[in-house]
Parts: sequence; C-alpha cells; structure tokens
Amino acid sequence: MFQDPFEPFHEIAAQAKEEREQLNRLPTVASPGQRLLAATCGLTLFALAGWLLLGSVSPSVSLDGVLVGAAGNPAAANGTVQAMVRLEPDLAQRLAPGMQLAVELATAGGEESRVTGEISSLAALADGARARIAAAPAATHRLGISLDDSAGGGAADGSECRIVIRLGEFSPASLMGFGRV
Repeated sequence: MFQDPFEPFHEIAAQAKEEREQLNRLPTVASPGQRLLAATCGLTLFALAGWLLLGSVSPSVSLDGVLVGAAGNPAAANGTVQAMVRLEPDLAQRLAPGMQLAVELATAGGEESRVTGEISSLAALADGARARIAAAPAATHRLGISLDDSAGGGAADGSECRIVIRLGEFSPASLMGFGRV
C-alpha cells in the first residue's frame, strides 16, 4: 500500500479505497470448471445434511472380561454364561438387558471364535465378592449373557474374552446434541 514514500497521500488513500471496494463484489462463477466445483460442493453439503437428519449410527463399546461359571454350569447348556467385566459407573447405567452383543474368544489353536447374544442381566459386585474372584480381580460387574442358539461350545471357565456391546441406533444429529439421545 505505501510503496513510494513521495507519493501524495490523497492518491494512496484513493488506491486503498478501490482495494476495499473490490472486496465488496460478489465472486462470479464464469468457467465450466468453477460451475462444476460449485455444484459438487452443493451436492456434498446436501448429502451431508440428509445423512445428519435421516441417517443412523450404531455406536458400540468393547469390554475385556473373563467368563466364569461356563464350564459345568447347567445354565451354560441353556446358552447362558456369566462374564466378569470392569465397567465405569456411567457406562453401567447405559447398559440394559436385551442389548445385542458379540463375545470374541481365543481358542486353544490360536484362532478366534465369535458368538452373538444379548445381555440377560447386569449386577454390580460387592467389595468382598471382588476379592474372592481370582480370575478377574479388577472386575466390578457380573454380566449375564444369553447366547444365540447357533453358538457353539468352547467357552471354558476362566477364559478371557472381549465383549462388544451395541448401544443402540441413533441419528447423527442426536449424537451431536441436536435432539434426543
């Protein structure tokens, strides 16, 4: 703006005014490439807005646990097992019987097996009960799992497992706080 120190001030001010006025003009889309870019941006924004309002997201949580009472338990024959897991209090309040889950077990051959089911019960452990459970000393909750009919055996008492619980299905807008969760 101030390139020549000997230029009169009124000419410098006039040039600065012209530069500010150029910023007030709307950009024009003149070439076909610019029109294509503008249309692509518009369609992308429209698709994103549609997904935010009409789409769905199913968040899940993954827990490490230990199966207890699966071997030699008559309830295990009916497809029900117990798992000792560590849960934070806010997550424990969000879990409810009937939620879908998957249990991933490591077999003796090093392969992983995956069985599906749902939560049948959830109970917090008392401090004295935690100390008596040698397989999972850090566990805070006992999770009852009803396995599907197609679930095979292979779950031994004391087996470490990973439990993936599906927390439900929500719209993306509700997860961002624009509605009910």
